[in-house]
Amino acid sequence: MMDVVTVGWLTVDDIVLTDGTCRQQVLGGGALYSAVGAQVFADRVGIHSVCGAPYHARALEEIGRRGLDPSGIARIDGNGLELWLLHESDVHKQQLPKLSSSTADEMDAARGPIGERYRSARGFHIAPQSPAGTLANVRDVAGLPHRPVVTMDILSDVFIDASLYADLRFLDHLTAFLPSEAEIYRIWRTSDLEGWLRANAREHDCHMVAKVGERGSIVCEARTGRLVRIPALAADVVDTTGAGDAYCGGFVAGLVAGRPLEECAAMGTVAASFVVEACGALATARPGPDERDARMRALLGATRPEPG
Repeated sequence: MMDVVTVGWLTVDDIVLTDGTCRQQVLGGGALYSAVGAQVFADRVGIHSVCGAPYHARALEEIGRRGLDPSGIARIDGNGLELWLLHESDVHKQQLPKLSSSTADEMDAARGPIGERYRSARGFHIAPQSPAGTLANVRDVAGLPHRPVVTMDILSDVFIDASLYADLRFLDHLTAFLPSEAEIYRIWRTSDLEGWLRANAREHDCHMVAKVGERGSIVCEARTGRLVRIPALAADVVDTTGAGDAYCGGFVAGLVAGRPLEECAAMGTVAASFVVEACGALATARPGPDERDARMRALLGATRPEPG
C-alpha cells in the first residue's frame, strides 16, 4: 500500500535564474515536487501523472531511481507540458508554456483515472493542474471507501481559468487546502487573510493553510479555527522552484502519519528547505533522519499558536 500518492502534472522545465543561468530540460511539475517532499518523511510514494513521449522513458528511469513509484505515469503523444520558469527575484517568478508544449487540458485528459494500484493509498495530494482536473480528482479520491487523507493545492497562472475555484464547496471533500497567500488574494479577494482562513476552517471542517513565502506559513485548524504560524527555515537557497509543492508533500505525509497539525506544517517546511537547496526536484538531497529531525526541532521551537 502506498503511503502517499501525488496527482497532477509532470513538466519539463527550462529554468532561468536571476543570475542569468539557464538549466534546460529539468523534470519538474507539482506532482513530482510534492512527491519528493513527501518522500522526506514517507517510505512509499507514488505519482499519478503523464509525461510527453520524448521524455517518458527518461522520466520513469530517473524517478524510479529516486525511489519513487513511477508506475502511475502514463505516456502522452506530443511533448507534454514544457515550461519556461523565469525567476525575476528570489521570490517572484512566472511560468510560461513553450510553443511546442502540450496544453493543460491535453495533460489532464491523458492522465485518466487513478489506477487500482494507487486507490488504496493512505493519502492523496492533488497538486496544481487545471481547475476542472483538480476538482474531478478531488471528487474521485474523496469518494474512496477507506476515506483517505486528501489535500489540495492550486495554480492561478495566466493560462489557467481560476474562476472555478471561487465556489469553496470543494473544501467539504478535503482534509487540508494549501494555497499561497497570493492565490488567496487573487481569487477570493479577501482583505482579512486570517479571518478568511478561520471562517473556512470552521465552516468546512478543513485545515486551511496560507503559504506566505519567506515568512513561512499560517495554518488554521479545522473546526476550531486555531491558528499556528510556522516560520521559514534558513537554507542555502539555489532555486525556489517547487518549494510550495514540496511543502504540500511534507504536510500530507504528516497527516497520513497522524501527526499534530503543527508538526505537519513543520514537516512541510522542512521538505521545502531541502528542495530549495538544489536546482530540480530529482537533484534534491535525500536527508537522513538525524538531519531531517534536527530541522524539525528547530522549527517546532519557533511555532506560535494563537487562540481560535
